[in-house]
Amino acid sequence: MAISPFETRGRFGRNCLSFAGKNSKEFLLYLSGPGVYNAPEADVQATAVPGKNGDILTENAKAGQRRYHNVDIAYEAFFFDGLPAKTTAVKSWLLSPVGYQKLMDTYNPDFFRMAVCREALEFEVTRQKAAKMRLVFHCKPQRWSVEGQRPVRMEEAGVLRNPFHFPSQPVIRVFGEGGGKLYVGGNGITIYSIDRYVDLNCETHNAYNAGGFCNHTILSDDFPELPPGKTQVTWTGGITAVEVTPRWWTL
Repeated sequence: MAISPFETRGRFGRNCLSFAGKNSKEFLLYLSGPGVYNAPEADVQATAVPGKNGDILTENAKAGQRRYHNVDIAYEAFFFDGLPAKTTAVKSWLLSPVGYQKLMDTYNPDFFRMAVCREALEFEVTRQKAAKMRLVFHCKPQRWSVEGQRPVRMEEAGVLRNPFHFPSQPVIRVFGEGGGKLYVGGNGITIYSIDRYVDLNCETHNAYNAGGFCNHTILSDDFPELPPGKTQVTWTGGITAVEVTPRWWTL
């Protein structure tokens, strides 16, 4: 016989989620099932050509890559007791943050998403002061690896290995004095001036340090990505070490 989530109180470990820096446990809010992980839709335009079989496909992305649309992730959740106060607190927590926030759950603790809760929340009172609800988050398509957010320090030339099938856009902190040249795979970045360190954000295509932006101090055809598999990292000149936050992700 199926067990209601309200009957599991005190019997099993409870699953929860964190969003915008707060954990649902703070509100005594728990999950009765993992999020529904729909696959994101690829941004591909199909054009029919009269008189020819099949469509012409146009990928709305950088050559050789794919772009994906956002995806909705839904959770079934519940809590006990203190219903009026908790519903108000939960709505304020989920609906007040502006912009994308980090979303994690205990079902998949090795990954997180960037999400926004933009839909009104409907609470269904099941018995006495208990309630259940459906939480829907509008998420970027990536599932970011928690491990991939940890910096990898390299005191000498070495290799980074991307364990997923998608190229990542790392943040690279280059240490040194004077200038030098950094090589990441087939990309070379000339850095004319380093004041202790410079950060290269390969997603935003910006260079900066504690003093602010310093894009004028670098020269590169493009900011590097870390493709699936191995990437060699080397350097010359006044560079003394490199710290790479690889930002691995998958779908």
